[in-house]
Amino acid sequence: MKRILRRAGIAAVIATVVAVVAPSAAFAVSNLPNNSALRNYTGSPGTPVMPMYNSSNQKIGEYQLMVNYWYNAGGPYNVEVTACVWDRLSNGRGVIARVLLKYGSNSSFEVGKWKAGVDCWVTKYKSPTSPVWAVDVDFGEDWAGTPYQYAGNYDRFTSEKLPYWPYFGTS
Repeated sequence: MKRILRRAGIAAVIATVVAVVAPSAAFAVSNLPNNSALRNYTGSPGTPVMPMYNSSNQKIGEYQLMVNYWYNAGGPYNVEVTACVWDRLSNGRGVIARVLLKYGSNSSFEVGKWKAGVDCWVTKYKSPTSPVWAVDVDFGEDWAGTPYQYAGNYDRFTSEKLPYWPYFGTS
């Protein structure tokens, strides 16, 4: 019995060390290519109209996103984001898309929030300090005196191609 417990304890220690030392998912994805844009499956700029879901997988809205990314050797890194959000639930809560840049090991840099009926096709610019490897769109709502409440789902866009659409590619 002691031998079984000792082996289980050793296995738990090894699993813990591996979990802490193992590279994060950020390192599995390459940085976005220079002079690239978010493209849909036809190769056109931007996403198609994308559904937004809450944590119960109820559709709360839709968004469309256009992103351009470019840099000079060694930086600065530049991102231009244009978006529009539509509230499809009409329950009195405002639907919000929050766009985040992913860089480094797993850092996030907020570009901004786009609220349904308010910020349609507004363009925002950001200059992160490191190369960007993904763009996330978090789904949220505006309710109960909270200007942004994360709704439990998001989309991630990278430079990886099929079967991942939309993706970042050069023209």
